[in-house]
Amino acid sequence: MLSKRLLNLTSGSNRFFFSSSLVLKKQSKVNNKSNSNNKNNDKTNNNTDTEGTIDPFIYLKDANERFKATVEAHGKKLNEMKQGKANPSIFNNLVLADGSKFLDVASTTLKGKNSLIVTVFDPNNTKNVISTIMAAGLNLNPEKDANNDQLLKVLLPPPTTESRLQLCKEMKQVFENYKNSQSKQSLGFIRGEVLKQLKGFDKKNDSVRKVLQDLDKTHKEFTTKLQEQLKQAEKSLLS
Repeated sequence: MLSKRLLNLTSGSNRFFFSSSLVLKKQSKVNNKSNSNNKNNDKTNNNTDTEGTIDPFIYLKDANERFKATVEAHGKKLNEMKQGKANPSIFNNLVLADGSKFLDVASTTLKGKNSLIVTVFDPNNTKNVISTIMAAGLNLNPEKDANNDQLLKVLLPPPTTESRLQLCKEMKQVFENYKNSQSKQSLGFIRGEVLKQLKGFDKKNDSVRKVLQDLDKTHKEFTTKLQEQLKQAEKSLLS
C-alpha cells in the first residue's frame, strides 16, 4: 500500500511539473510578444513624434545656405588662383627660420601687374624675409630698395601658355573638390548629410517628398553655378 501511494505521489508530481513547464513557456511567449509590440509601438511613436515636431523643410533651408557658402568659397578660390604669383597673399603662410610668421614681420602689396612690394616692419628681419621667400620654391627673387632697406621688390615672371594650361588643370581639380568630395564644403557632402537627416521621416509624406525633390533640384542648380564659375575663370585666364 505504501509503495502504491508513493508511486501515485511521484506520478502526480511529474504531471504537475510537466504542465507547469508548458504554462511557463506559453507565458514567456506571450510576454515576449507583448514586449516586441511595445517596442514597435515605441518606435512608431518616436517616428511620429519626430515628424510631428520637426519640419523637414528646415533641413532644406540649411542645405541651401550651405550650398551658397560653398559657391562663394569656390569663386574666391578660383580668383586667387587666377592671380597666381600676383596674389599679395602668396607669402602669407611662410614661416621664417626663427619660427616667426611672415605676416607678423611683413606685409605684401601688388604694384601694377608685374611686381609685388614687401614691407618689412623691422629692418633687422629683412635678410630673414629675403632668404625665406627665396627658399619657398616660388622661383621669386626679392630685391632691396636702394633707398629703403625695409622695402623689397619682387618681379613677377610673365605667364606662359604652359603655366596657364597647368593652372586650368588645377582649377578643374578645385572644382571637383567643391562639387563632390569628403570635404564638408562640397555640395555632394552637404546633400548626403541632409539625406541622412531625413531618414527618420516617412518618404510617403507629401512634405518629405517635396523636400527631397527640392533638394535634388537645388543641388543641381548650385552645381551649375560652380561650373559657370570655372568656365569664366578659364576664359579670363586663357584669353
